[in-house]
Amino acid sequence: MKKGDLRRGQILDTAEALFFEQGYDRTSIQDILNRLGISKGGFYHYFDAKETVLREICERRWTAQFDRVRMELYSGRLHPIEKLNLLMRLANLFENEDAHFAALMLKICYRDRDVAIRDYRRRILIAKVTEYLSDALAEGVSQGALHTRHPQETAKLLLPLACDINDEACDLLASQPENPDRMLRVIELLNVYREGVELLSGAPYGTVVLFEAGALVAAWQRATEELDRLEG
Repeated sequence: MKKGDLRRGQILDTAEALFFEQGYDRTSIQDILNRLGISKGGFYHYFDAKETVLREICERRWTAQFDRVRMELYSGRLHPIEKLNLLMRLANLFENEDAHFAALMLKICYRDRDVAIRDYRRRILIAKVTEYLSDALAEGVSQGALHTRHPQETAKLLLPLACDINDEACDLLASQPENPDRMLRVIELLNVYREGVELLSGAPYGTVVLFEAGALVAAWQRATEELDRLEG
């Protein structure tokens, strides 16, 4: 690894740790410099702002996640509908992130309303996953497991819809996390989306599984605890 890449990675690792410890809004560039023991010039050589650091932390996490999914998709072990399920779950913040990062995203994107970071995640997801989803749908059609005449166009419809559902769910949960009815509404939303995926992809009814209710509730509870800590 080049020296510059190593330093860049150290800044990202340090910033991410501080964001988890004390929150994004409470962490200054100077905090990052102090923890690393570097000068402002050493920071600004790689990044022009704290938001740029956050964006790169997010992209690094999401890219690693997409790479792992890609390996599983093309391993030859999954049925096309299993691939569809795997790809549809990528939009679910609580399905794919640890509690620390899920809480950080809830705080930044849904409590503090940082639309830029939220839209950034959406763009990366759509850019990285559309091709995978199109391939999975086309494979499903060729095997008779799915029934859609336009796999690529269907993929382009399903992913933005997945992002919209995730945003609505996170907005609901972040607004009143102590209200149990919020989680029931989220589960209802996900079930409506599941039926929509089945209709658009031509998957048999009940074969699309976007979440397991118990695991979703447990993941949300862990994220809520972390969110309370960040805001405490």
